[in-house]
Amino acid sequence: MPVADLESSMTLAVDWHRFETLHQPLPDRLADIHVAMLATIIVNLARAPDAIPARPADFLVIRERQPPDDGLSEVDRQMMN
Repeated sequence: MPVADLESSMTLAVDWHRFETLHQPLPDRLADIHVAMLATIIVNLARAPDAIPARPADFLVIRERQPPDDGLSEVDRQMMN
């Protein structure tokens, strides 16, 4: 069923936000979390001993936070670590 048809058939009492609240994380966020955890492990295994350890939040694609305003791209920021 297309999303538009599903949304039009849903009542106001049951919407996507409520569904997501009850069934977190949804598959898109769950996959993002798992890949971020794997990326963190790989980066931390290969980092220099004096480098700051990476965190899973550093690799999330679906982000709730604003990127830092330091004028650097994400690639440049990662290369600095």
